[in-house]
Formats: sequence, structure tokens, C-alpha cells
Amino acid sequence: MQTDSFDAIYEELFPVLYRFVRMRVPQSDVEDVTAEVLTKVWRALPNFEGKSSLKSWTLRIAYHHIADFYRTRKGKGMQIVSLSEEIKSTAATEDHSNDLLTVLSVSDTLSKLSEPQVAVIQLRLVEGFSAIEVAQILGITQQAVDSLLYRAKKSFRKYYEMENAGGVR
Repeated sequence: MQTDSFDAIYEELFPVLYRFVRMRVPQSDVEDVTAEVLTKVWRALPNFEGKSSLKSWTLRIAYHHIADFYRTRKGKGMQIVSLSEEIKSTAATEDHSNDLLTVLSVSDTLSKLSEPQVAVIQLRLVEGFSAIEVAQILGITQQAVDSLLYRAKKSFRKYYEMENAGGVR
């Protein structure tokens, strides 16, 4: 692993790391936090033992770094960042109103879930990590990941259906 160039590591890790960070920190801090995590990963790379994949090891570092990020902000706990503002600020040249409404609805529903629930949905269902890898990233057991994913899906479904049935927002 030490023979890999920074560029190769960056190309492999940046997309998944950026998505992970973007869901957890304010947009104005995403690039800085992502760069800080990549720097930490690069410096810690000689200590990487290969017990997990490089991506899951990197996201574990990111998870802890983001917790530290919020700890230094004096009492502001980790938060799920809504995609609504980012999407609303993007100028669309075509009519993607149905897609936009779906994304906004999903984003709003995710914001109602706990951070661990969002993390397990993102890592298992969006990024495609195995339950074992998610357990390593989040520092919990595989059984806890499975249970958390079950509860997250159930909560997501409940909130999403309430929202789309005209329920209370």
C-alpha cells in the first residue's frame, strides 16, 4: 500500500469520502473536512493493516474526524445536512420537477432519522458496503448493523409515507 501514489489513493477514495462527509457537515465545510480526512488517511497509511478495505478504514477515520469537528464547535452535535438547499441553489435548464420533488422528499425524510440510521442506510444501501464493513466503520457489531438497518428502513418508510400522504411535516 505504501507504493501507491497519493493520486491513486485520492482517485479511489475521494468520491465515497466526499459523499459521506457531505451528508454530515455544512456545505461550507465539506471540502475542508474532506481534505483533512484525506490528509489523515495519507499520513496513517503506513499503519493500515489491511484488516478491512481501504474505503471502510477511511470512512472510519472520517466518522471520528467529523465527531471531532462537531466537538470543537462547542455543543453543536453531529447533524444530517439537508440536500434541499444545495438542490434549490442549483440552476436547472431542463424540467426535472418530479425528480427534484422526489430528492427533496427523500432528503427531508432522511433528516428525520438519527445519524446512525442515516449512516447505515448510506453505507449499506447507497455505497454498497457489507454489514461487516459497516460495523467496522461505525464501531458496532454486525448484528447491531442489521438491527439498525431494519429500524432505519422501518422509520424511513413510516416518515416517507406520512409525508407523501399529506401527513404532518
